[in-house]
Amino acid sequence: MPGHTSLPEWHDQAAAWLLSVLTPAAAQQEKAPPKTQSAESKAPDEPNAAWLTAVKGFPRMRIEQRTVKPLFTCQEKWEGAFISYISVVRDKNAWHMWYESFDGAPRNDVQRLLCYARSRDGVRWERPNLGLVEYGGNKNNNILMDGLKSPGVAGSTVFLDERAPAAERFKMVFIRPGGGGAAGAYPIFGATSPDGVNWRVLAEPLLKGSFDTQNVCFRDGDVFRLYVRLWTRGRTVGYCQSPAFGNFPKPKVILSADDRDPAGMDFYDSAATKLAGNLYVMFPSAFYTKEKDGPVRPHMAVSRNGKDFQRVGRNPVLPMGRGSFDSTTIYVATAVPGDRPGTYWFYYVGYKTGHHVNYEPKGGGIGRFCLLVDEESK
Repeated sequence: MPGHTSLPEWHDQAAAWLLSVLTPAAAQQEKAPPKTQSAESKAPDEPNAAWLTAVKGFPRMRIEQRTVKPLFTCQEKWEGAFISYISVVRDKNAWHMWYESFDGAPRNDVQRLLCYARSRDGVRWERPNLGLVEYGGNKNNNILMDGLKSPGVAGSTVFLDERAPAAERFKMVFIRPGGGGAAGAYPIFGATSPDGVNWRVLAEPLLKGSFDTQNVCFRDGDVFRLYVRLWTRGRTVGYCQSPAFGNFPKPKVILSADDRDPAGMDFYDSAATKLAGNLYVMFPSAFYTKEKDGPVRPHMAVSRNGKDFQRVGRNPVLPMGRGSFDSTTIYVATAVPGDRPGTYWFYYVGYKTGHHVNYEPKGGGIGRFCLLVDEESK
């Protein structure tokens, strides 16, 4: 299949690739991979761009280097409808991306495919032939988990746990039916991996109940923080924490729309992230349910303890693209530290259509922007 290597070749190439990304000198000498997908990674810098935050006790922040064209778009049959939620992790010089895809068939929310891509620079991405999951009669693909078969997989977030044993460095949260819950419920499950490719799904849910969208988890010192979707005043962001990767208590609402927001506006997800020290941010996607097509636009909130968040203004902080792949809907993922101090890359999925358009080709893709944090401005 064009763009893929055979399974034996993959093992040899994987070893060479891992060696190159862990050894900068070797990486500079190695030729670029034969099959990559990329685009212009950023818009021209805007030195006069407005600083975002005006919250007492927090540094100024500014969005820079916004994607002009998508870095990654649907190309394979198993991505035939659209790409959904993504996670990006940078482990030394290796960039890993996990994304969910719909292949075009009309299925429910959890019947999707979890796929993997890799990069040396966070801009040019390749789909390695993993040989793990059969699709279309063969295993020549980059699919990690087949949610088209029961019990499904959806709303995944992957993070790196530096304190974990080597076999569990990569962790993932996602939703699927099961776990002894009520019929139709989607508890939050967990999985662990030594390399981000070979996963072991934990038998019991991390959190029982029924959840939706992309939930976020990460280790923060001695606790795991979990940010979930709740339904209280419409869609809201909930939070709970646990000293272990499991046994999470009932979450409480920490972010919701209020009377000052447009009627029918919900917070769809959180994109909660710890940047550094005691600085946490969210880029929650606000779902405007009463507008035509149901656009989804990113807002922003900040916190000093990961639980009590203050909104940064009342309006979306990331403009929608003008006639481009991200013109109507944007879902932001968690942060990836940049090379310069105080810089963080946020990847996102953008679509030309709104939330009301389901299971149809969306003509979208994956972009990113850089968040600049001015720590001296506190």
